[in-house]
Amino acid sequence: MLPRKEAGSRGGANDRPGLAARPTITTLHSSTHQSSPPMRRLFTVLSLFLFPVMLFAQTWTPQTSGTSAILADVHFIDPSTGFAVADAGLVVSTTNGGDTWSSQTIGGGAFDLEGIEFSPSGTTGVIATGDGPVFRSTNSGATWTLVSTGAGDLRHVDWVDESVVWVAGRDGDSAISTDAGASWTYHNTASADRTQSIDGVSATEAWITNDGGEIRHTTNGGSTWTTQTSGTASDLKDIQMLDASTGYIAGNGNVVLKTTNGGATWTNVATSGVSGNGLFFVDANMGWVVADVGQIWFTANGGTSWVLQASGTAQSFNRVHFPASSDGWAVGDAGTIVRFSDGTTASDPIADIPNGFVLSPVYPNPFNPQARFSLDLYVSQVVRISLFDALGREVRVINNGTLAAGITAFSIDAAGLPSGVYLLRAVGESLTTTSNVTLLR
Repeated sequence: MLPRKEAGSRGGANDRPGLAARPTITTLHSSTHQSSPPMRRLFTVLSLFLFPVMLFAQTWTPQTSGTSAILADVHFIDPSTGFAVADAGLVVSTTNGGDTWSSQTIGGGAFDLEGIEFSPSGTTGVIATGDGPVFRSTNSGATWTLVSTGAGDLRHVDWVDESVVWVAGRDGDSAISTDAGASWTYHNTASADRTQSIDGVSATEAWITNDGGEIRHTTNGGSTWTTQTSGTASDLKDIQMLDASTGYIAGNGNVVLKTTNGGATWTNVATSGVSGNGLFFVDANMGWVVADVGQIWFTANGGTSWVLQASGTAQSFNRVHFPASSDGWAVGDAGTIVRFSDGTTASDPIADIPNGFVLSPVYPNPFNPQARFSLDLYVSQVVRISLFDALGREVRVINNGTLAAGITAFSIDAAGLPSGVYLLRAVGESLTTTSNVTLLR
């Protein structure tokens, strides 16, 4: 599974005519002030948090895919451009972040499409078919060409880098390409049960997961495979290795397996009710597992605890993919596509002058049970800051009154509140801004 990455600055308001300097910093409700340009004030806010904060605000929104087909897999080249695949050669795609989706039928509709992934650059893509060949694109999915692999009934595809790509199929078949999918070397994994997924970390090392709790591992490019002990008989649906040591597997029957030693040992980190058909981790701690009946589970601590998120659907999910830490997509039955976004709509520090304000990131996020944030006002005004639960109920009032110009620090105390996603909202005299926060107990 390919690692995901993510960026500028611009001049301060004092560079623009007509805006006078003002007192700027009020910390922890004190009245201490000192002068600095607006952008320096913003950096002061951020410096309160000691290190960069990644926001995972857990907002999923259903999209209109234009199909009722079962979508087997999804992959995004970037937050705007993505693809999902289905039976009968169906490929649905978007170039505007899911606002609209278009469809094309490849291979004359004669092939069931099971898995899709693109190289890190997004130029070359491979689609695994249930009939053995793969479709290959060298122009970011505009056109597709059929390529033989020697395998049969493929289920999954995984890119390692611009050249190395693995595929695996239900009959214990696997194949590797070292020329970006132009040609393939076939190997049989000698699996006892049907294969569901594959993930490689190099041209020599890869793992596959199978029904019946079987995990197979190769260190010689697929020539031979050895069995790793999973500790479960559940069907293992999807695997993601973040590197040669750390990885996760989603399975049926309350199973999410984790390894930190390359699979020498696997530990079930699923809490009650957590199962999955697909999973995606953006780093070793933060990840999502998608499952039947619209379930999406989130962890921010490597599986120690999980939160069930609202997906907006009761349809079953098959796969999930994050092209960036703030953008994710899950697909499933009946043409279901849902999109994740971080939900942060913090005000622009320049555009909102002279009557606006800047809501800083909340840290930590997720949190338990306390977090902190700051509000930076250009002019003194009345501001109501509240916390709302998923049902829209106001569960905490953090501030309701006049705040002085400058930076004021606040804390959130969620004692007595259940785990879940909450909306932090600041309403001023001319502006409203929000940020989603997650309480994990």
